[in-house]
Amino acid sequence: MRIAELTQAELTAATAVLAAACAYDRAAEVAAEKLFGPGPTTPIPRALGAWDGERLVGVAAVAGRWLRVLAVMPDARVRGAGSALLAEAERHARAVGAPRLRALDEPGNYLAPGIDTRNGEAIAWLARRGWQRGDEVRANCLLAVRGNPRVTAARAATAAARVRALGYEVRRAEVDEVALVEAARAEFGGAWPFELARALAARPVGVHVALREDAYCAFAAHDGNNRGLGWFGPTGTWPAHRGQGLGEALLLACLVDVAVEHERCEVAWIGPRPFYDKVAGVVEDREFAVMTRNW
Repeated sequence: MRIAELTQAELTAATAVLAAACAYDRAAEVAAEKLFGPGPTTPIPRALGAWDGERLVGVAAVAGRWLRVLAVMPDARVRGAGSALLAEAERHARAVGAPRLRALDEPGNYLAPGIDTRNGEAIAWLARRGWQRGDEVRANCLLAVRGNPRVTAARAATAAARVRALGYEVRRAEVDEVALVEAARAEFGGAWPFELARALAARPVGVHVALREDAYCAFAAHDGNNRGLGWFGPTGTWPAHRGQGLGEALLLACLVDVAVEHERCEVAWIGPRPFYDKVAGVVEDREFAVMTRNW
């Protein structure tokens, strides 16, 4: 088994590995983003491959203190490829000064908020190698967006009209609307500005905003992370403007966008689940375990 750097020239083979290995995440569809794409604080991830002879059988990517992805072809497991990839990822994280390594949940460029709890095999595999499972359980929810009577252009227009009557302007963000990114950075910080910038680069732009007197009051985005999967987020409302219906109006605008390409929209790292259930109806929930390797 040979472990070496993985290059973008090998993306097709890497995508095939992810398609065969990842039963709970649509990793193959975002292979380039996870293996080679930047994060807000980790512009150059390290992508690794495991070769059995000339055949690529496993891939991994490590970015700072995050293990973005690790996957091995099912017919190549129990032969050391996964352990070798994990060991090299851990070695790299130590070498760059990371105090620990976490699985999948790099803010701004994450495959998922953790490991899907249905994937008990992966959770147990990591635990045998010194990884610890945290007490926190994170959740995503899935919303039906195509054929859902609660997700229609007419309903989105009605919600927008209600907030316009309160003095708000509601619109799709402009291409490269840098002022929005900077406003979100000042108010919310974290990885949201990075994801917003990515959503602004989508075509059509995957961000809707609410303003009053030319000041940002709320925003909602889709396809800022996991581009092409129809994921929703981030979304935020400035404190002085909460409770006015802005979140509903902007969520519906995004869901109508997502419905053009997808049957469902996945809302990641959810906080107020009842809000999403009220607006669109939650059709499925996913839960994730947080796995960490300390040293």
